[in-house]
Amino acid sequence: MLKNAFLPTVLVAAAITALAEIVGTRSISLGPGKLILFPIIWAILLGGALSFQRIRPVSAELQRKALDLVSVGIMVFLVLVGVTVGGSLTELKDVTWVLALQEVAHLFGTVILALPVAVVLRMGRASIGATYSIDREANLAYTAERYGAASSEYRGTLGVYVFGSVFGALYLTVLAGYLGSIGWLHPLALAMGAGVGSGSMMAAASAAIATSHPGMESQILAFASASNLMTQTIGTFVTCFVALPLAERMYRWWCRLFRVRERLVADGPLVAAGTGGGRNPATPEAAGRTPAASEVSVTKDLRRMPVVLLVFVVLMGLANTISTGKISMQTVLALVLLALVTYGAFALSKIAPRIPVLATTVVTGILVAAPFSPVSGLVAELVSGISFLSLVTPVLALAGLSLGKERAALKRLSWRVVLVALTSFTATFLLAAVVADLFVR
Repeated sequence: MLKNAFLPTVLVAAAITALAEIVGTRSISLGPGKLILFPIIWAILLGGALSFQRIRPVSAELQRKALDLVSVGIMVFLVLVGVTVGGSLTELKDVTWVLALQEVAHLFGTVILALPVAVVLRMGRASIGATYSIDREANLAYTAERYGAASSEYRGTLGVYVFGSVFGALYLTVLAGYLGSIGWLHPLALAMGAGVGSGSMMAAASAAIATSHPGMESQILAFASASNLMTQTIGTFVTCFVALPLAERMYRWWCRLFRVRERLVADGPLVAAGTGGGRNPATPEAAGRTPAASEVSVTKDLRRMPVVLLVFVVLMGLANTISTGKISMQTVLALVLLALVTYGAFALSKIAPRIPVLATTVVTGILVAAPFSPVSGLVAELVSGISFLSLVTPVLALAGLSLGKERAALKRLSWRVVLVALTSFTATFLLAAVVADLFVR
């Protein structure tokens, strides 16, 4: 049985989704470009405002349920990502080496640019953990394994992880939308820059870029998705075997250059000591999140999964209808197809738990839409009526609703790690886009 918080969570998310899509896209002139505010930004801001307000507090159960649903919703979107990549394999074949070259840009953005900022701010050895990557889930696990969960290095990784989880997608949406409106970089270069290794950040940033370049939506999503896959595969090995050792060496060099002690006596935690106390340090709960006390996550319960996927078909259909101004059986069938593939991916994860659900969803999407697939034409026709930006709106509405439970972790977050995280995200995205721009024009 689905718990009592399920229906209220869905209804609130539906209301936020509808309101965000009705408000639509708004822009504010800012220098040579525009600050573009998309429905996905309204969704996460409205959800966050509701989650943080104290007039009628949102229950912790509802916030946990919202976060649980995000894990499913983002997978439905990633199936569409895979379909888009599969339909663009011919184009992507010519830029594969450019995508690989971008890993050098990611390395430069974090270790070369963000690390000295952390050293100057006297973050101590937490600088290493905070800047050898943009610090997502895999980095939490690797840093904890390498240095221990009580180490300064781990606290640096954890601090950037918390900030990125809460604000990463929102920040990259604003940054990518602004750069897309200026026109200094090719939209496909910006799309490849959006593949920073985080599914939510990639989705938000690529959607923002696509809005500034109507008619290129499919290409932009395909290039961004391919770049993100490259970062999550090759980039993982680069991070472990190149970036972290390099960060260690560069940390000592920057400390000597700026005359900062390598180990600071007053090197306090960036997230208050005790965060993750006794919990698995490589899990989101270690970042100050509270797991549901008695309910198994919907991602682990295939009996409840069909109901949850049906909810996302409705929520995404609602967002797409308001966004495009029309609804058709073709769009409904496309959303059902995405939901079925998502269910299959979660079912496979029960049989083969070592295969990530994310990989299964994207790869399946690629296979059914690739030129060699006998159903590629049908799949392409079905999804042609979907506005991919609208599919992200209900997911980020739910993400916003879950933010209130991060209040304690956010209070413990040091301003130093916020500044370093912003530097790392900006440099990683922008440098990768600049590298790609040299070859896609």
